[in-house]
Amino acid sequence: MQTMKIERKTMACALAAVMLLATAAGGAWYFQRLTERERELERGSVPCAQQAPSRFSPYCLAQSQAAAGRGDRAAMAALVEYFDQRQPAEAVRWTRAAAKLGEPRALSRVLSSCGTAGPFTVDEAQALLPAAPALEALNFRLGGSCAPADMEAARALVPAGLLAAPDSAGLCKVALRFGLLRLSRDGAQLDSQAAQQLLAECERRQQVPAAVRKEAETVRQMLAREVNPVRISVD
Repeated sequence: MQTMKIERKTMACALAAVMLLATAAGGAWYFQRLTERERELERGSVPCAQQAPSRFSPYCLAQSQAAAGRGDRAAMAALVEYFDQRQPAEAVRWTRAAAKLGEPRALSRVLSSCGTAGPFTVDEAQALLPAAPALEALNFRLGGSCAPADMEAARALVPAGLLAAPDSAGLCKVALRFGLLRLSRDGAQLDSQAAQQLLAECERRQQVPAAVRKEAETVRQMLAREVNPVRISVD
């Protein structure tokens, strides 16, 4: 009888142990599933590479911040887009960092947003010119941003090297800027034929907005007749 009682106690203890282990295992499984679900929600339903930077999930934002901290230019550019409407100062910080590493969009942003009205100084924009895309740098030197026109750079402009440029928007900016500079009081010594060549090429670029092509046509015709310029926006 005593032996049976011991066996029953042993079985009861064993059963309790099994139930305890099962409960623990179930709890661990549930916790793991919950953690996975939380991770899924944090990551978002779309992989980071397919998420628009402006709408990064918390997980993808953290991944981009980590990559940017390691010097990844693309990650820095993504952070600029993410913070642009949320924390402008943070967007400026990452723009500056990316531009120093030669990221094209960041360089363009610094060159076009410098001076008293922008977050970047003239000096830091000028320091980045050697790394900037050729047309962006030339537009800057022709007075297309926060610095006055560099007449020496304008006189040295050779259209043959620009006519085949794939950047149509950049080419039209330079063409309009150079054409208007030629029509200005200080541009009498600039090459009118060179300006007209660039403007004519801009007119041929169908991917450029019609309004810009019309401006190019107007300035080219003014140069051909050498009339006084009217007020035209080139940006």
